[in-house]
Amino acid sequence: HMNHRHVIVKRRMFLGAAVCILLLPLVTCSNSANYLIGAGIYDITGPAAEVNMMGYAMMDQISNGIHLRLFSRAFVIADTHNKSRFVFVSIDACMGTQSIKLQVLKKLEGIYGSLYTAENVVISGIHTHSGPGGYLQYLLFDITSLGFVRESLDVIVDGIVESIQMAHDRLQPGNIFFSNGTLLNANINRSPSAYEANPDKHHYEYNVDKQFVLLKLVNDQGHGIGMINWFAVHCTSMNNTNGLVSSDNKGYASLLMEQHMNGLGTIPGQGQFVAAFAQSNLGDVSPNTRGAFCADTGKPCDYNHSTCHGRSELCRGIGPGKDMFESTEIIGRKQFEKALELFDSANIPLVGPVDFRQAYVDMTNFSLEVDGETVHTCPPAMGYSFAAGTTDGPGAFDFIQNDTKDNPFWNAVRDLIKAPSEEQVKCQHPKPILLDTGEIHEPYDWQAPIVDTQILRIGQFVIVPVPGEFTTMSGRRLRHAVNETLKAAGFPDNTQVVIAGLSNTYADYIATFEEYSVQRYEGASTIYGPHTLNAYIQHYKKMASDLAAVSCNFNECHFLSGFSCLLGSVCLSVCLSVCLSVCLS
Repeated sequence: HMNHRHVIVKRRMFLGAAVCILLLPLVTCSNSANYLIGAGIYDITGPAAEVNMMGYAMMDQISNGIHLRLFSRAFVIADTHNKSRFVFVSIDACMGTQSIKLQVLKKLEGIYGSLYTAENVVISGIHTHSGPGGYLQYLLFDITSLGFVRESLDVIVDGIVESIQMAHDRLQPGNIFFSNGTLLNANINRSPSAYEANPDKHHYEYNVDKQFVLLKLVNDQGHGIGMINWFAVHCTSMNNTNGLVSSDNKGYASLLMEQHMNGLGTIPGQGQFVAAFAQSNLGDVSPNTRGAFCADTGKPCDYNHSTCHGRSELCRGIGPGKDMFESTEIIGRKQFEKALELFDSANIPLVGPVDFRQAYVDMTNFSLEVDGETVHTCPPAMGYSFAAGTTDGPGAFDFIQNDTKDNPFWNAVRDLIKAPSEEQVKCQHPKPILLDTGEIHEPYDWQAPIVDTQILRIGQFVIVPVPGEFTTMSGRRLRHAVNETLKAAGFPDNTQVVIAGLSNTYADYIATFEEYSVQRYEGASTIYGPHTLNAYIQHYKKMASDLAAVSCNFNECHFLSGFSCLLGSVCLSVCLSVCLSVCLS
């Protein structure tokens, strides 16, 4: 069957090349369009007073004003035949969640029927820690807000729907160009001792990703529609003493880019050009680039535990500015300047199909093979070092990072809520369990047992939305696995894979097996146990294989169309689109 299909595909590709040759005299290469593109933006600021903020999990961090307004930025991308489309939404919120996505889909169904579904809608949060909280459907995340806050959820859902409607209504022929570069001095690793446990660290120059990936969206006349970029850095420039609603460094960068493209007099959120500074594998990545120091002495914190005098409260990340407002501006401006540089120089056209895959996955008992042994993930649980917090937002009491030992007192406190089963303790080892969230279902689930996973394709560019915060090395391993899977199935050698963090479901952190063994904050917050990352990699490789299974051999199609088109890169992209369209029909 597969051989017969391969023959059919080859015949179609040769037919596509022939069509290219015949149509060359009729093609106006300069104004061709490979896609239909629309961009929209809408305000999602929400209650700016007397609501607990989402991110630092501090009950006394209550909103009392506005620093920067929050927005939803939506991008609808479809093929030129309007047969396949998806919508990517970047929101100025702590994370994308199931509660948000399900409500958005319900409203979209009432407007568009089955056009936008769970399969082709992505909602990714930039991870600001200065937005109104209380909008998640899992209990753990609503404790500090003293319960669910309907006002927080409704404004986010309504704003996302409005932004998608705007993008839908603005859909027009256009092109997408790719560019990437290196952005230095805008992020550091806040858990370097855990990163150093990774045996593959020597393959990389930096202990955080400095790669800045950008898509330039233009209409068929070459005028800018919008831009999406991905760069890994926490939106924690605004610290846990802040009471002002803010989109932090990424939101500030978006506002700068939109102001630059739309004109100085344009009201934020009102211009035609939409710029999303989306999130990526930020798990262990801080914007506080001067490092962590003790607030009382000014000396560096303990390297392994991030403590001062044996406690975590006084160890804080600093800079680069004199205060959190200046730091937000500096890190945001660095991202804006790099985005503008790459936007102006982007010249690699995306060509090929628009496609997507989506699946719900039960992560509480996911079986996989590791080194010839069958292992499995666990029901969710939070470790002791979770309560220590990070250098971006320290915790309390006597909890420290890099802690693999439990404590009789805290175990007794834990057991008042729920004592973990022997099986759970063994499964989560070496994590000492502080909160056995996965075995508590009263009054409802405390953390997500099932996650929403996706993979999106625009030609040779692939977006991998993930349901949480992948660390630097976790993200690198996942990107590599997906990229190699796609190329082995016929994708071109220049295939680009990017991770879109905090998308659709929030399932906390995803550390590597080695980082998990160290049990700093990120490992302690890797809720499904030590094999979490490998389970995700296995699952996303399967999704990538499925995505590639119905695709043409991209390299062969590229060769055929290139053989037929000798008039430059833009004309080549036209012929490649024709070839692929015939091939996939």
